Amino acid sequence: MRCAECRKWLGGTGRRLARDLEEHCPACECEQHSVGDGSPGIVQNGETLYRMFVDPVDVDSDGRLARAAFSKAYEDGLSILRERANDAEVEALAIDILSTKPGKPTKKVLAIFRFVCVSVRQEMIVYNNACVRAFCVYDQTVPRIFEQGLAPVPTHGIVLARRMYVPPVTARQFEHDCNVTLHRLIAAERIEVADFRDGLIHRLNERSAAGEFVRAA
Repeated sequence: MRCAECRKWLGGTGRRLARDLEEHCPACECEQHSVGDGSPGIVQNGETLYRMFVDPVDVDSDGRLARAAFSKAYEDGLSILRERANDAEVEALAIDILSTKPGKPTKKVLAIFRFVCVSVRQEMIVYNNACVRAFCVYDQTVPRIFEQGLAPVPTHGIVLARRMYVPPVTARQFEHDCNVTLHRLIAAERIEVADFRDGLIHRLNERSAAGEFVRAA
């Protein structure tokens, strides 16, 4: 029953996902269940994961991560890529990231970071005088963006913050602390875009610049 409940909540993409999941399936309990469509299984503690960042959304003109680059973690989930993804799955996820609406500027992956799942899972916060986990990692899959008729990429996942704070901590302070913490945990090891997967992302950046990934109107 709880597996079905987890799949129900993690099957959505609303901006209140972090809040709703903590309310209905608290304490990262859904990590026990595989929730993604076609997923190879739950994300293990020892798995290597990647996060890509694009301009102009996440990276400023000097190449630095924007202050709110990790804001998705406390909204509807920070998308991650599992190392076990094959090149076709990496390409599909990257194209969705790079895709744009007609008339909008093209995007470019400017930064890729590598981290181990357990480093995020073991981060603790103090809540009601107790130490509790700050983040959960799920094998959630999401609908495709650029080629909407295709099945979700099975090796997608998300990092989701547990929205747990009490006064005098405000929502704004919580979100600031979340961004700072995830920057420390995820952005510690940067991978050169040109080197990742033998230049796969670099080639996709070139195709993006040529306008290949503009979504149908």
